[in-house]
Amino acid sequence: MQQSKGGGWLGWLIFIFLVFGVRFLPPVAAWLSQVTGLTITVPMLIVAVIVGSVVVTIASSIIRQATVGRSRAETRLPTPTAPPLPPQKSGGQPPSLPRSTMPRPRLPTGEQRLPGPPRFEPIIDPRILSFGILGVVVLGAFFFVALLIAGGIP
Repeated sequence: MQQSKGGGWLGWLIFIFLVFGVRFLPPVAAWLSQVTGLTITVPMLIVAVIVGSVVVTIASSIIRQATVGRSRAETRLPTPTAPPLPPQKSGGQPPSLPRSTMPRPRLPTGEQRLPGPPRFEPIIDPRILSFGILGVVVLGAFFFVALLIAGGIP
């Protein structure tokens, strides 16, 4: 997996707002309300800062990808050139092509065995999935019965 550099600042920003926001966000919201003349509450300020930081993160990621993509496009692998052909012989025979030094692939024989067909391996164990579905059904039934008893459902 590729890790992005400096991508965890959004989590730290949210953490700081959750821990220290109670002390410094109400005065900031009151000051912004006085300056702009609009009613700005603390939750609105938190949402605005989080949305703004997400937009900045996405924009910086797009800019980083554009610059990395451009630098990768400029670096190309060298193209191989064909070796020059030997001069033709005057005997009327066509020139012989140089033999490749690469080994020829071996064709499968009867003794070699091919691998079996690919096997499906689920990401989630079916037992865990069925237990989770059963748990959701039991929990839903419990809440339904609780609402019937409490009079929430007429």
